[in-house]
Amino acid sequence: MLEPTTPTLGSCFAFARNKLDEADARALCEEAFSVDFSGLIADADAPVTNVQLKRLRDFVRRRSDGEPVAYIVRSKGFWRHEFAVTSDTLIPRPETEALVETVLPFLSSVSRVLDLGTGSGAIGLSIAAETGAHVLLTDLSCTALQVAAENAATLAINVQFRQSNWYDAIDESFDCIVSNPPYVASHDKHLQIGDLPYEPHLALDGGLDGLEALRIVVGEAPDHLRPGGRLMVEHGFDQADAVGTLFCAAGFQRIELLRDLSNHPRVTHGLLT
Repeated sequence: MLEPTTPTLGSCFAFARNKLDEADARALCEEAFSVDFSGLIADADAPVTNVQLKRLRDFVRRRSDGEPVAYIVRSKGFWRHEFAVTSDTLIPRPETEALVETVLPFLSSVSRVLDLGTGSGAIGLSIAAETGAHVLLTDLSCTALQVAAENAATLAINVQFRQSNWYDAIDESFDCIVSNPPYVASHDKHLQIGDLPYEPHLALDGGLDGLEALRIVVGEAPDHLRPGGRLMVEHGFDQADAVGTLFCAAGFQRIELLRDLSNHPRVTHGLLT
Protein backbone atom coordinates (compact mmCIF):
# COMPACT_ATOMS: atom_id res chain seq x y z
CA MET A 1 0.00 0.00 0.00
CA LEU A 2 1.31 3.44 -0.94
CA GLU A 3 1.43 6.26 1.57
CA PRO A 4 -1.90 8.12 1.83
CA THR A 5 -2.25 11.06 -0.59
CA THR A 6 -4.65 12.79 1.82
CA PRO A 7 -3.18 11.99 5.23
CA THR A 8 -5.73 11.36 7.97
CA LEU A 9 -5.54 9.34 11.14
CA GLY A 10 -7.51 6.55 9.48
CA SER A 11 -5.52 6.43 6.25
CA CYS A 12 -2.22 6.56 8.13
CA PHE A 13 -3.28 3.71 10.41
CA ALA A 14 -4.29 1.68 7.34
CA PHE A 15 -0.89 2.42 5.78
CA ALA A 16 0.98 1.28 8.90
CA ARG A 17 -1.23 -1.79 9.32
CA ASN A 18 -0.48 -2.82 5.73
CA LYS A 19 3.25 -2.71 6.46
CA LEU A 20 3.23 -4.19 9.98
CA ASP A 21 1.09 -6.37 12.19
CA GLU A 22 -1.87 -4.61 13.76
CA ALA A 23 -0.49 -4.35 17.28
CA ASP A 24 2.72 -2.71 16.07
CA ALA A 25 0.83 -0.38 13.72
CA ARG A 26 -1.46 0.68 16.54
CA ALA A 27 1.40 1.38 18.97
CA LEU A 28 3.39 3.39 16.43
CA CYS A 29 0.39 5.44 15.31
CA GLU A 30 -0.53 6.21 18.91
CA GLU A 31 2.99 7.50 19.48
CA ALA A 32 3.33 9.35 16.18
CA PHE A 33 0.02 11.19 16.55
CA SER A 34 -0.18 11.42 20.37
CA VAL A 35 -3.58 9.75 20.36
CA ASP A 36 -4.97 6.56 21.88
CA PHE A 37 -6.54 3.79 19.83
CA SER A 38 -10.08 4.99 20.41
CA GLY A 39 -9.03 8.32 18.93
CA LEU A 40 -7.57 6.64 15.87
CA ILE A 41 -10.94 5.05 15.22
CA ALA A 42 -13.33 7.79 16.33
CA ASP A 43 -11.38 10.60 14.61
CA ALA A 44 -10.33 8.62 11.56
CA ASP A 45 -11.02 11.58 9.24
CA ALA A 46 -8.93 14.03 11.26
CA PRO A 47 -6.00 15.38 9.20
CA VAL A 48 -2.38 14.84 10.23
CA THR A 49 0.51 17.22 9.68
CA ASN A 50 3.49 16.59 7.43
CA VAL A 51 5.67 16.41 10.54
CA GLN A 52 3.46 13.68 12.03
CA LEU A 53 3.39 11.75 8.77
CA LYS A 54 7.18 11.94 8.50
CA ARG A 55 7.43 10.67 12.06
CA LEU A 56 5.15 7.71 11.34
CA ARG A 57 7.05 6.95 8.15
CA ASP A 58 10.29 6.81 10.14
CA PHE A 59 8.69 4.58 12.80
CA VAL A 60 7.39 2.14 10.17
CA ARG A 61 10.77 1.97 8.46
CA ARG A 62 12.57 1.27 11.72
CA ARG A 63 10.10 -1.43 12.73
CA SER A 64 10.28 -2.99 9.25
CA ASP A 65 14.05 -3.17 9.72
CA GLY A 66 13.49 -5.13 12.94
CA GLU A 67 13.92 -2.52 15.66
CA PRO A 68 11.69 -3.35 18.67
CA VAL A 69 8.59 -1.22 19.11
CA ALA A 70 9.56 -0.51 22.73
CA TYR A 71 12.78 1.17 21.61
CA ILE A 72 11.01 3.18 18.92
CA VAL A 73 8.38 4.56 21.33
CA ARG A 74 10.89 4.52 24.24
CA SER A 75 8.38 2.88 26.58
CA LYS A 76 7.15 -0.50 27.76
CA GLY A 77 4.38 -1.47 30.15
CA PHE A 78 5.35 -3.71 33.08
CA TRP A 79 3.34 -4.66 36.18
CA ARG A 80 1.30 -1.49 36.90
CA HIS A 81 3.42 1.18 35.18
CA GLU A 82 4.94 2.35 31.92
CA PHE A 83 8.72 2.38 31.99
CA ALA A 84 11.07 4.33 29.77
CA VAL A 85 13.44 1.99 27.92
CA THR A 86 16.38 2.57 25.60
CA SER A 87 18.82 0.36 23.75
CA ASP A 88 20.92 0.43 26.94
CA THR A 89 18.25 -1.53 28.83
CA LEU A 90 16.56 -4.87 28.41
CA ILE A 91 12.91 -4.62 27.37
CA PRO A 92 10.75 -5.71 30.35
CA ARG A 93 8.77 -8.84 29.54
CA PRO A 94 5.51 -10.23 30.95
CA GLU A 95 7.20 -13.38 32.23
CA THR A 96 9.40 -11.28 34.51
CA GLU A 97 6.29 -10.12 36.36
CA ALA A 98 6.37 -13.57 37.98
CA LEU A 99 9.48 -12.40 39.85
CA VAL A 100 7.64 -9.36 41.25
CA GLU A 101 4.56 -11.41 42.11
CA THR A 102 6.70 -13.96 43.96
CA VAL A 103 8.55 -11.48 46.15
CA LEU A 104 5.67 -9.22 47.27
CA PRO A 105 4.17 -11.45 50.02
CA PHE A 106 7.51 -11.55 51.82
CA LEU A 107 8.09 -7.79 52.04
CA SER A 108 6.93 -4.85 54.12
CA SER A 109 7.76 -1.15 54.38
CA VAL A 110 10.75 -1.94 56.61
CA SER A 111 12.29 -4.55 54.30
CA ARG A 112 15.61 -3.89 52.58
CA VAL A 113 15.77 -5.21 49.02
CA LEU A 114 18.63 -5.45 46.53
CA ASP A 115 17.78 -5.52 42.81
CA LEU A 116 20.86 -6.79 40.98
CA GLY A 117 21.22 -5.84 37.32
CA THR A 118 18.21 -3.54 37.37
CA GLY A 119 18.31 -2.24 33.78
CA SER A 120 15.28 0.03 33.35
CA GLY A 121 14.44 -0.45 37.03
CA ALA A 122 11.16 -2.20 36.24
CA ILE A 123 11.56 -4.92 38.89
CA GLY A 124 12.94 -2.86 41.76
CA LEU A 125 10.66 0.11 41.17
CA SER A 126 7.59 -2.12 40.95
CA ILE A 127 8.55 -3.74 44.26
CA ALA A 128 9.13 -0.37 45.93
CA ALA A 129 5.84 1.03 44.64
CA GLU A 130 3.86 -1.97 45.93
CA THR A 131 5.48 -2.40 49.34
CA GLY A 132 7.26 0.81 50.32
CA ALA A 133 10.37 -1.31 50.94
CA HIS A 134 13.83 0.26 50.90
CA VAL A 135 15.19 -0.85 47.53
CA LEU A 136 18.74 -0.49 46.20
CA LEU A 137 18.93 -0.76 42.40
CA THR A 138 22.31 -1.70 40.93
CA ASP A 139 23.73 -2.22 37.48
CA LEU A 140 27.15 -2.35 35.86
CA SER A 141 25.93 0.02 33.14
CA CYS A 142 25.86 3.72 34.06
CA THR A 143 23.56 4.45 31.13
CA ALA A 144 21.08 1.82 32.31
CA LEU A 145 21.12 3.34 35.79
CA GLN A 146 20.33 6.74 34.25
CA VAL A 147 17.23 5.25 32.62
CA ALA A 148 16.21 3.63 35.91
CA ALA A 149 16.67 6.96 37.71
CA GLU A 150 14.52 8.67 35.07
CA ASN A 151 11.78 6.11 35.68
CA ALA A 152 12.00 6.56 39.44
CA ALA A 153 11.66 10.33 39.07
CA THR A 154 8.74 10.04 36.64
CA LEU A 155 6.88 7.64 38.91
CA ALA A 156 7.87 9.50 42.10
CA ILE A 157 9.25 6.32 43.68
CA ASN A 158 11.96 6.77 46.31
CA VAL A 159 14.81 4.27 45.83
CA GLN A 160 18.60 4.26 45.82
CA PHE A 161 21.01 3.56 42.96
CA ARG A 162 24.56 2.26 42.79
CA GLN A 163 26.86 1.16 40.01
CA SER A 164 28.14 -2.33 40.77
CA ASN A 165 29.32 -5.43 38.97
CA TRP A 166 26.99 -7.79 40.80
CA TYR A 167 28.09 -7.69 44.46
CA ASP A 168 31.42 -5.90 43.99
CA ALA A 169 30.22 -2.56 45.44
CA ILE A 170 27.76 -4.06 47.94
CA ASP A 171 28.71 -4.19 51.62
CA GLU A 172 25.25 -4.16 53.25
CA SER A 173 22.92 -7.00 54.17
CA PHE A 174 19.37 -7.31 52.85
CA ASP A 175 16.12 -9.06 53.63
CA CYS A 176 15.69 -10.00 49.98
CA ILE A 177 17.76 -10.07 46.80
CA VAL A 178 16.04 -10.19 43.42
CA SER A 179 17.65 -10.49 40.01
CA ASN A 180 16.89 -11.14 36.37
CA PRO A 181 20.48 -11.79 35.27
CA PRO A 182 21.64 -12.68 31.76
CA TYR A 183 20.90 -16.38 31.27
CA VAL A 184 20.98 -17.04 27.52
CA ALA A 185 23.87 -19.26 26.43
CA SER A 186 26.40 -17.47 24.21
CA HIS A 187 25.81 -19.88 21.31
CA ASP A 188 22.00 -19.82 21.56
CA LYS A 189 20.49 -19.02 18.17
CA HIS A 190 17.74 -16.97 19.85
CA LEU A 191 20.27 -14.18 20.42
CA GLN A 192 19.98 -13.53 16.68
CA ILE A 193 16.18 -13.69 16.50
CA GLY A 194 13.40 -11.15 17.04
CA ASP A 195 14.14 -8.26 19.39
CA LEU A 196 17.24 -9.79 20.98
CA PRO A 197 19.83 -8.56 18.44
CA TYR A 198 18.81 -4.99 19.35
CA GLU A 199 18.97 -5.45 23.11
CA PRO A 200 22.14 -4.98 25.20
CA HIS A 201 24.33 -8.07 24.93
CA LEU A 202 25.48 -7.50 28.50
CA ALA A 203 21.94 -8.11 29.76
CA LEU A 204 21.40 -11.32 27.76
CA ASP A 205 24.59 -13.37 27.37
CA GLY A 206 25.03 -15.74 30.31
CA GLY A 207 28.21 -17.38 29.05
CA LEU A 208 28.79 -20.78 27.49
CA ASP A 209 26.05 -22.55 29.47
CA GLY A 210 23.94 -19.50 30.36
CA LEU A 211 24.72 -19.88 34.07
CA GLU A 212 27.78 -17.64 34.41
CA ALA A 213 25.96 -14.73 36.08
CA LEU A 214 23.59 -17.00 38.00
CA ARG A 215 26.55 -18.74 39.66
CA ILE A 216 27.69 -15.37 41.04
CA VAL A 217 24.23 -14.10 41.97
CA VAL A 218 23.30 -17.30 43.82
CA GLY A 219 26.72 -18.30 45.13
CA GLU A 220 27.56 -14.96 46.74
CA ALA A 221 24.04 -14.10 47.95
CA PRO A 222 24.48 -15.58 51.47
CA ASP A 223 27.20 -13.01 52.16
CA HIS A 224 24.66 -10.23 51.57
CA LEU A 225 21.50 -11.62 53.16
CA ARG A 226 20.34 -11.33 56.74
CA PRO A 227 19.31 -14.54 58.56
CA GLY A 228 15.88 -15.42 57.23
CA GLY A 229 16.58 -13.53 54.03
CA ARG A 230 15.45 -14.70 50.62
CA LEU A 231 16.93 -14.84 47.13
CA MET A 232 14.71 -14.81 44.05
CA VAL A 233 16.03 -15.11 40.49
CA GLU A 234 14.58 -15.40 37.02
CA HIS A 235 16.08 -18.01 34.70
CA GLY A 236 15.46 -19.87 31.46
CA PHE A 237 12.66 -22.43 31.21
CA ASP A 238 15.24 -25.23 30.82
CA GLN A 239 17.54 -24.13 33.65
CA ALA A 240 15.37 -24.92 36.67
CA ASP A 241 17.29 -28.04 37.74
CA ALA A 242 20.68 -26.39 37.36
CA VAL A 243 19.58 -23.28 39.27
CA GLY A 244 18.04 -25.41 42.00
CA THR A 245 21.41 -27.15 42.39
CA LEU A 246 23.11 -23.75 42.75
CA PHE A 247 20.65 -22.80 45.51
CA CYS A 248 21.32 -26.04 47.38
CA ALA A 249 25.09 -25.62 47.10
CA ALA A 250 24.81 -22.07 48.51
CA GLY A 251 22.94 -23.36 51.57
CA PHE A 252 19.41 -22.18 50.80
CA GLN A 253 16.44 -23.98 52.28
CA ARG A 254 12.76 -24.26 51.28
CA ILE A 255 13.70 -23.86 47.63
CA GLU A 256 10.68 -23.35 45.40
CA LEU A 257 10.16 -23.10 41.66
CA LEU A 258 7.40 -20.96 40.15
CA ARG A 259 6.02 -20.87 36.64
CA ASP A 260 5.13 -17.89 34.48
CA LEU A 261 1.82 -17.25 32.72
CA SER A 262 2.90 -19.58 29.89
CA ASN A 263 3.43 -22.34 32.49
CA HIS A 264 7.20 -22.30 31.95
CA PRO A 265 9.56 -22.70 34.93
CA ARG A 266 10.70 -19.11 35.47
CA VAL A 267 11.56 -18.14 39.06
CA THR A 268 13.50 -20.00 41.74
CA HIS A 269 13.63 -18.72 45.30
CA GLY A 270 14.98 -19.93 48.59
CA LEU A 271 15.39 -19.05 52.27
CA LEU A 272 18.67 -18.47 54.07
CA THR A 273 18.32 -19.81 57.62
